[in-house]
Formats: sequence, C-alpha cells, structure tokens
Amino acid sequence: MMKLREDEIEALIKFDRASLTVVKYDDLTSLAGQPYAAIIKREGGRAFAGAGESRIEAVRTAWETYQRFMDAPIESRHNGYWLYETAVANVELQRIKNLEKQHE
Repeated sequence: MMKLREDEIEALIKFDRASLTVVKYDDLTSLAGQPYAAIIKREGGRAFAGAGESRIEAVRTAWETYQRFMDAPIESRHNGYWLYETAVANVELQRIKNLEKQHE
C-alpha cells in the first residue's frame, strides 16, 4: 500500500469538508508521550486524533483512524468505540486551544 504524503492527506481531508490540526508539544504536554499530535475534525463534531514521533507519523495515525471510521458500517459509527475516539480528539483540541491561550 502506498503511503500518502501529508499534503495529499490534507487534500483528501478538505475534500471531505474536514480540517487537520497538527501541533508539536514539549516534553511536559505531549500526547501519549509523543511529541506530535494530529487531529482531524469533521463537520458535525466527529474528531479523530493521532500521535507520533514525527509530524507525518501523527498525521498518518489520525488519518488511519479516520479511514477506519469512514469504512465502518453506518450503524456501527454510533457505538462506544467511536464516541470514545471523538471524545479523546475533542479533549485534545481543547487542550491545544488552552495551550495557545497560555502562549499569547
């Protein structure tokens, strides 16, 4: 399977009317011990997070989670697993906003 570049992933995300946020944390604020976090946010509130040692690794991790959601049957998209994934990503987005406010 061919690995997509970050700009290709971002174009596909935008095509789906979603957005991509990528941040680099310091040692004290990292997500799951990883220095980079990526969050894909869809219209309607669904969000998917990924973390990695590099920016592209975080983007690809979030992209893979997003792809699993999109491939899932519609009826299974409302189960606890996807609610959990969305909650984790939304908490991460809020944490990013809080960190940005601290640095202003």
